[in-house]
Amino acid sequence: MLSAAFPLSGQTDAQLSSIVAMAGVPDAESLDEQELERLSRFLVHPVEINIASSSKLVSSGLFTRYQAASIADYRTRNGDILSYSELAAVEGFGDETVRRLAPFISLRSRRIPGQPATDTLALRHDALLRCASRGGEWNWGMKYKVSAGEAAEASFAARTVYGGRQFPPASWSGNVVFNGRKYMGKLIVGDYAARFGQGLALWSGLSLSSLSRSSSFVRRPTGISPSWSYSGIMTHRGAAADFMRGRFVATAILSFPGLRESWEGGRKASAALMAGGNVTWYGPLAQAGVTGYYESGPLGGPWYQQGGKVSADFRSSVRGTDLFGEYAFDFVNKALSAVSGAIVPLGGDWKASVAWRCYPESWDTAWTGSLKAWTRPEDEASLSFGLEKGSACLSADCAMKVSDHAARQCKVLLVVPVQLMDKAVLTLKVTERYRPYEELLVFKTGARVDLDYSSAGLSARYGASEGQAWTARFRMEALLCRSLGVLSYLEGGRRGRNWTAFLRGGLFRIDNWDDRIYSYERDAPGNFNVPAYYGRGYSLSAVASGKFVLGRTPFRSMKLYFRAGAVGYPFMDEPKPSRTEVKLQAVFSL
Repeated sequence: MLSAAFPLSGQTDAQLSSIVAMAGVPDAESLDEQELERLSRFLVHPVEINIASSSKLVSSGLFTRYQAASIADYRTRNGDILSYSELAAVEGFGDETVRRLAPFISLRSRRIPGQPATDTLALRHDALLRCASRGGEWNWGMKYKVSAGEAAEASFAARTVYGGRQFPPASWSGNVVFNGRKYMGKLIVGDYAARFGQGLALWSGLSLSSLSRSSSFVRRPTGISPSWSYSGIMTHRGAAADFMRGRFVATAILSFPGLRESWEGGRKASAALMAGGNVTWYGPLAQAGVTGYYESGPLGGPWYQQGGKVSADFRSSVRGTDLFGEYAFDFVNKALSAVSGAIVPLGGDWKASVAWRCYPESWDTAWTGSLKAWTRPEDEASLSFGLEKGSACLSADCAMKVSDHAARQCKVLLVVPVQLMDKAVLTLKVTERYRPYEELLVFKTGARVDLDYSSAGLSARYGASEGQAWTARFRMEALLCRSLGVLSYLEGGRRGRNWTAFLRGGLFRIDNWDDRIYSYERDAPGNFNVPAYYGRGYSLSAVASGKFVLGRTPFRSMKLYFRAGAVGYPFMDEPKPSRTEVKLQAVFSL
């Protein structure tokens, strides 16, 4: 069977709202490609919490180790979880958490009459093919995964870039995964991500540079997990395994930094050797772990230590207050780093968050994914505050350079959604970045107003309702830094039973690169499109999709996705060429 592994990510507003809420970011522009891809997959293939092992629950990134252990313990004592209200009553959850998780999980149970007793060998094939053209250049991408229930899976992904050679691909990733049931959690050979603690020692992926909701203050470690990303940013290429015994989980990793660069696109690079691991203890209301790794210099040359860290982390819940922290030592540069914080419920929908972090100037940022104020998580001391009520939030992040206390920065974010009626929501977002040590860029002020409408219903707190609907959005955004940049657009469309169609038109006037505005755009599944607008001009786009049943059963179908876009600059003082792009993507379910 060949089936699609991707929803209409970026085309279905309810799905995009669910991804933004789960990621703990204020909007789609704050997402990164790997996070969008990871969560999009769960919207089509939800995590089956009554069937998946504890290791797979944690590696999904949707659950903490404590939540996964609570589910396993509840299933042992009371049987499968058959409703969302029942899940909300499980220790470590609640109504708000379950509502956020609901789109990504399944309550399928083998204990319900008529369902098979086991599906460990059930094969599933997921595939995606795409092709895009821009001017006289083109590129392609593909993804394929085959899985045998919960027992094993193998995947491969590859893509090319505009202007590059079409074979071999510019980047690719692949892996084979075996999932255990008793002591061994999983074994991964190939490309994988490793995320432990609060990201000070080992963390694959991008580090956040801004705060919003309370969930963005604390990092959610997933241990080791297979990587199915095109780019593979900060992922490992090698082998890794984790093992479970009682309340302890031990993880061992072995990878070869530089191997990806030497294998992809013919680039020359020398691979190094990296070995590390983690041991974590999980209690009823707390967890504590130790992480470490060692990285050599390039193999084939003189042997020396390129990098290495060791850290200790903790997370606990005391009467609803979430405490977390990690303290790490870079034993190559002899530097100490720390992160600590708390999330405190204030009653009702109110939450308060606070976090403190310190990275010395000599701190090695390799494999680090902790929160940051500047481009890299190094040479800074900072204190962050947050206040949240429902879907509204206010956060402030104040930081200074450890090596130069005069280099200070403060970022403030305010997001306020207003329910105008049951089908319309007005959202105000205001940002401010203050840098007194900059001569020309002391202030960077942003303001954005979104007016959203959905005929199927729209909630300021929970987003758009699923189902057939007419939708529309008007956005007006301004950014004042070196000068004033302005962007606005109007988008409207229809989401039918088996098709979607959207049109979007916008205008922008941004005269300085420092005032550029990033804006998320609908695209075909598996494509993350957040262009930076700069100049004076217009943008137009059309996005459509359709599902066609092949034969008598709806399980056999073809899904087509189309996107056409154009950006022109007719209002520039100096001529600038326009840009057009066409994408076509087909997915078959057989």
